[in-house]
Amino acid sequence: MRPPTSKPSSAPTAEADPLISFERPVEGTTVSVPFLVAGSANTFEAALTVEASVAGGGILCALDLLATSGSGTPGTWQGTIAFPPPESAGSVTLRAYAHSAKDGSPTDLVAQTITVSAERPAIFLTTPVCGDIVDAGQLLAVTGRAEVFEAALTIELRDASGTALLAQQVVADECCVESNFAVLLSVPAGLAAGSYDVVAFTTSAVDGSIQNEFPVQIQVRS
Repeated sequence: MRPPTSKPSSAPTAEADPLISFERPVEGTTVSVPFLVAGSANTFEAALTVEASVAGGGILCALDLLATSGSGTPGTWQGTIAFPPPESAGSVTLRAYAHSAKDGSPTDLVAQTITVSAERPAIFLTTPVCGDIVDAGQLLAVTGRAEVFEAALTIELRDASGTALLAQQVVADECCVESNFAVLLSVPAGLAAGSYDVVAFTTSAVDGSIQNEFPVQIQVRS
């Protein structure tokens, strides 16, 4: 009599790759504002949102981003998280998620925790903040603090491709020490609805290169 034969076991099923992942910053690292966030995604229409928040759920910055591809084809994404520096180093949670094609609700969420230092950048904006909504044709108050050469800086409104739609030269209250600056930008009438960046920066006296960029994403309503 033959011994009973065991039923062959099925091969283990490989876990599917996550639809969204972080590559930068690395979990547990310490960064200073502004900082780059980057990763990969395979989401509906390549769209995703990246948020930085603190304990209790307070959102410091939220970016609407597009990966290089999606809807079945993996792509890469990146953006810059920018908010006023904290008074002391603290834990910040980064979340990235897609949007349901059915109702827009968050899907495929991934999260990781980093530390944001209290190091103060040469320039930072206090208004607007990430996610602020402004109407086309409206005046937008831009305020912040800067410690830059001759107290001179530039504020630009840029579209999603990085093209400057308008620029305004600004002088902070004092030279060579951190001080306040403020300016009113006139958002162009007829501007298409969507995401735009308000960017503060300085220009090198040596070669004209852009330095100390601090970009804040806003939403324009037409």
